[in-house]
This record gives sequence, C-alpha cells and structure tokens, in this order.
Amino acid sequence: MPSRTIVANELATVLRQISHPDRIRLIQKLRAGDQTVNELALDLDISPTRLSQHLAVLRTLGLVELKSIAQKRVYRLAQPQFALWLIDGIDFIAHRIGRVSASDVQHAKQLWATDTVGRS
Repeated sequence: MPSRTIVANELATVLRQISHPDRIRLIQKLRAGDQTVNELALDLDISPTRLSQHLAVLRTLGLVELKSIAQKRVYRLAQPQFALWLIDGIDFIAHRIGRVSASDVQHAKQLWATDTVGRS
C-alpha cells in the first residue's frame, strides 16, 4: 500500500534526524516551554553555535518553531506530545541499556516527565 510506504518513509526521516542524543535532550528540555538559544545552551551544556545547528534540524522537520518576543528569539516545540512519545519510548530501549539498572531507567523517565532535564 502506497500510504503505508509514505508514512514509513516520513517516520524514518524524523527518527533519523532526531537520532542525536543532544537533539533528544533538546526536545525534552523544550517541553518546559519557550526558551532562547542561550538558556537552552546553558541548561544542556552545549555551545550556542552547536545548539543552533540542532535547532535548525528540528525546525526543518517541523518539530520546533521559532518566534520573536520583545527583541528575543525563542524556540518551542511545535508538537509537545512528541516529547511525551519519546519518554514512552524509553520502555522499549530499557533492555538495551545493560550498564544501568531498571531503577536508573525509571529515574531518567521521571526526570524527563517532570521537566527537570539537565546535564544528567
């Protein structure tokens, strides 16, 4: 069926483009709401230049939006539920993370679910 192929191709494109750990952390950090590049860079411990490159990829996918508010450029998730989908996905990869315990995996999920994404 062509529609399944189209959907599978689009999903593969999105998954391929978000497959960088910093992009995943960035998506989770943006769940907290509108933020500037400098705020995000500080919280995620990524240079503003590198962070801007990640944001450009996510904007191209339509996952992140840019808007100007009182002389500031802020970014936000276009579809905040996408970040929740990633959190749910942790259960599917938990068995692959042999170097951490099940409680560590649950702790990571709780941190992301409560918008306390940081450098951990």
